[in-house]
Amino acid sequence: MSNPPNWDLISGIVFDAVGTLIKPVPSVADVYTDAARRQGVELHRDEVKARFQVHFGSDEVRGDRGIHSTDEATEVHRWRRIVHKVLPEVPDPGRVFDDLWDHFRHPGSWRCFPDVAPALRLVHEAGITVCIGSNFDARLREVVLGHPDLGWALDALVISSEVGYRKPHPKFFEAVCRRLGLAPEQVLCVGDDAENDVRGAMRAGLSAVLLARGGDGPQDLPHIPNLTDLMESRLAEA
Repeated sequence: MSNPPNWDLISGIVFDAVGTLIKPVPSVADVYTDAARRQGVELHRDEVKARFQVHFGSDEVRGDRGIHSTDEATEVHRWRRIVHKVLPEVPDPGRVFDDLWDHFRHPGSWRCFPDVAPALRLVHEAGITVCIGSNFDARLREVVLGHPDLGWALDALVISSEVGYRKPHPKFFEAVCRRLGLAPEQVLCVGDDAENDVRGAMRAGLSAVLLARGGDGPQDLPHIPNLTDLMESRLAEA
């Protein structure tokens, strides 16, 4: 790992969820393409994927308390906008939204990455307190409940729509620290988003590591290619 955290200070880890611990299976592009097909609209998967990446990445969440503030209703409206922009051709946008919203609440629509179980076992054996911190909405509780590797986290979830702010807002990371019962300098954030999970956490006083699955991470940020490397770096420092 480049620029590893100071493990002497770390007593807790917050893991991001989507892209870090879990991934959608089938992919988002496949699910959206199938949803359009059920309404008689044929779209190319690659086109749907490109649309989703653009609109998911550009849709700013701005609730009553300013940018990055949120709640469950705000998240529902946000996803309605995204679905409408990705699939504007469907004749019944309300039904396609309901179908997609329900699909991604089911545990069977998600898989844990293969490195999750061994990495979490090492973390727990080391006596490090753990929670999951995510910009998902309350559906994440159903997803976690349905995955044995994540069942321990049902009472250790920090979800943006419940705390009122999305990553990278500092108030989200304040909620993480309260949940762990630790000071910011004692907490390490691990996730796959350089801004939300790493730079945002660092600005809030936490340590952070970027999970760069399948590629090289930016040289200016600590990064690992998989989760098992996280605890290997701790053992190497010991």
